[in-house]
Amino acid sequence: MAIFHPATFFNKYKYHFLVWSIFIGYELMMQRLTGMRQSNIKELIIAYSTGAVIFYFHAHILLKYTLNTKNKLLKYSLPLLILLEITCYIAIRYFTDKYVYSYTGPPHFGSNNSLRIYLASKVWRCIYFIGNSTVYYFLVRDLLQKQQIEKMKRRELKAILLEKEIKNELILTQNALLRAQINPHFLINTLSYLYNETRKIAPNVANSILSLSDIMQYALSKEISSEYVKLENEIKLVESFLILHQVKQVQKIHLNLSYNKEVLAIPFIPLILMSLTEKIVKHGQFDDPMAPAEIKVIYKNSSLHIETSSLEGTENPILESDSDLKNISNRLHMAYGEKATFHFQLDSKNYFHTLIQLQF
Repeated sequence: MAIFHPATFFNKYKYHFLVWSIFIGYELMMQRLTGMRQSNIKELIIAYSTGAVIFYFHAHILLKYTLNTKNKLLKYSLPLLILLEITCYIAIRYFTDKYVYSYTGPPHFGSNNSLRIYLASKVWRCIYFIGNSTVYYFLVRDLLQKQQIEKMKRRELKAILLEKEIKNELILTQNALLRAQINPHFLINTLSYLYNETRKIAPNVANSILSLSDIMQYALSKEISSEYVKLENEIKLVESFLILHQVKQVQKIHLNLSYNKEVLAIPFIPLILMSLTEKIVKHGQFDDPMAPAEIKVIYKNSSLHIETSSLEGTENPILESDSDLKNISNRLHMAYGEKATFHFQLDSKNYFHTLIQLQF
């Protein structure tokens, strides 16, 4: 339930209070200047309160609902409703004045002339308030319509600017996509040329070029953007990555990748296996043939197991709060929910283990 705050109410309708104050002050001053009978405080309160009621009732209720209705009968009955409005005003004024005059001494209504003059003055007073109320109603309606038109124009302008901005972003995106398509394809064609030129005279270099070309082609393929990819392609990506990494090393790296044939056709979210491999390469130590790093991918009894283990490097250890590990966990949860689990730990021998289990 809304709480009434006088200060808020006054601030909202301050211009109404100002205009009514000027109007009442003007009429009282004119009464004094013309020598008319001075009204007492009760008469003033009744006269102007009933005037304000008829003023706002006519504008905010009678005109608002009759002029804006779809009911033709109600709309065409407006003159009759105004007559009823005048009648009610006169009746209210008559009985309230009679009550006030019982204390102050009334003007004499005994003669027909005085009663006719009294009624005529009240009719005129009511018509005066109704006329001003009608002007007020149309001024307010015109102002509101202008404000609505202004709001619509601003919304249309915002929509036009937003549409223009979206079109500009779309053009920039299309251009960026076009550049992204042109440059890699040019590079892949160049790599193919270099592979053909070097495969006879430097086969190791040629194999490295071929691995790099395979990685780039996979990265540009539509499959990598799919929700799921075959694990066969992910395994090939890891194999190509390890070949390239070996080229940069002086010593042979000892990292065993093993899998059974059943995993090759299994659909899986992309780049998880690659992320685990990158963690081993970045943080692991695999130059000792007696302590090789291992990646195992096994599918058995409708269950997929991806397991890695590597000796932890001393220079760049893996932290349990590592963002890549959190990203892997979040992606698995979003894709598979409770069907997938991801665990990782560092054992007492300084081996870092990860295990993904997925039940199909």
